[in-house]
Amino acid sequence: MIYCGIDWAERTHDVALVDDSGQLLAKRHITDDAAGYRILLDLLAEYGDTEENPIPVAIETSRGLLVAVLRTGKRKVFAINPMAAARYRDRHSVSRKKSHPGDALVWLPCATAAWCCSAVTAPADVVSASGTTS
Repeated sequence: MIYCGIDWAERTHDVALVDDSGQLLAKRHITDDAAGYRILLDLLAEYGDTEENPIPVAIETSRGLLVAVLRTGKRKVFAINPMAAARYRDRHSVSRKKSHPGDALVWLPCATAAWCCSAVTAPADVVSASGTTS
C-alpha cells in the first residue's frame, strides 16, 4: 500500500509518498492552487491512485483548499495535530529543527495508528491522528 504525507503551509506544501515499509517513493513541492493540486493528483495517479482505490493522505491541518478538495470522493484524509507532530519530530530527529520536506514524512508514522485502527468513516470525514472525525 502507498501512503501520502503533506506538510501544509499557507502558499506551498511538501508532499511525500512512502510504501508499507516506509521507503520513500517520491517527494514534490506544490503550490496551494489548482496547478499544485493537479501536480498532486498526477503524482498520486503515477503510484496507483484511482477513484475506487484512493491513496490515503495525512496532512498537518484539517482546513483549507487542499483539504477540502482531498475530502471529495472516497479518499481518507488524516489531519495530524501540528503540536503532536512537533513532539514526534523532537523525539525522532537529531537536530529537532523544522523541515517542511522532512515533516511530510513525519506525518506518516503519526497517522499509521489511525490508518490501522480507525473505524471506517464517511468519505467526507477528516480523521485525526487520535482516530476521531471532524
